Amino acid sequence: MRAELIEWLCCPACRGALELHVSERDDEHVMRGSLVCTACGETFRITRGVPRMNHELAPLRGVAEVFSYEWKLHHRGDLETDTLYGYTAQQDWQLLCRALAVTDGGLVGQAVLDAGCGSARFTQQLGERGVGVAIGVDIIDAVDDAFVVTREMPNVHIVQANIAAPPLRAEAFDYIWCRGVLHHTPDPRGGHRALARLVRKGGTLYVWVYAKRFSIFHSLKDVFDALRITRLPLPALFALCKAIAYPSVALLALYRAVRALPGLRPRNARQLQTVRARGLRELQLTWFDALAPAIHSRHTEAEVVAWFEGEGFENIVALEEPKLGVRGTAR
Repeated sequence: MRAELIEWLCCPACRGALELHVSERDDEHVMRGSLVCTACGETFRITRGVPRMNHELAPLRGVAEVFSYEWKLHHRGDLETDTLYGYTAQQDWQLLCRALAVTDGGLVGQAVLDAGCGSARFTQQLGERGVGVAIGVDIIDAVDDAFVVTREMPNVHIVQANIAAPPLRAEAFDYIWCRGVLHHTPDPRGGHRALARLVRKGGTLYVWVYAKRFSIFHSLKDVFDALRITRLPLPALFALCKAIAYPSVALLALYRAVRALPGLRPRNARQLQTVRARGLRELQLTWFDALAPAIHSRHTEAEVVAWFEGEGFENIVALEEPKLGVRGTAR
């Protein structure tokens, strides 16, 4: 970690200030050391350049194991390479700008939190696009890979922490981006509340969660959960997902051909999403992402909008597609 990161951090247990103790550093980073709370005395290690600040993690250990495995596969090249879930980096950036309601250069100089940064793809792009500071936070061990791919960016920091108990100062961020994370926590509403407290007045919070509607991925997840197939060891479950992806490609091609017939062509954004071309590796990742996590909740638009209303947000907007993304402005 860079020493200046401490200005953004606090103790996740009591919200107290932290002292930095350095054991080893390179030219720019503290590679080994500790952060000690001046109020409660809690100590958090810094190893391999990353502060280890996971707190209240017990309900999330299984989720952390799944996504640590998934993103390590990604970083070693076993999943998609040029795309992620079928989208290029440029397409993802356009999605982020639309979700946060900013122009291409609208985040320059801003403080942005990537809450549940996963592969750090968005964190890395934020750094490249000139934000004032981008902080990527995740509970997973793959934060080590996130640190490696962003370590040369002076405006990017990586922290291993639980977004439901974030070690970050209140009202610190202009924008918070949280995509595909809250539905893998035992209390999505509580996670949203924790993030809402980190947004400055006038700042923007965006969250994306699984929608409560039909999805072949979610339906098969329910079946496999009932049959206990999803309790297979992760390498075996990933092998199963790779196998399922092959017939999925063929069935998707057939579905796309049928929907191309007159009278059956897509008529709205949701229908266009369902006929989007998907490659084999994308489907392998998507199946594993859908089947492996033990915690996998689904939500309605009204429910998520109510989260924002409950925290006093205004200008609340639900994106048309991909559902279910909602943003709001803190006041």
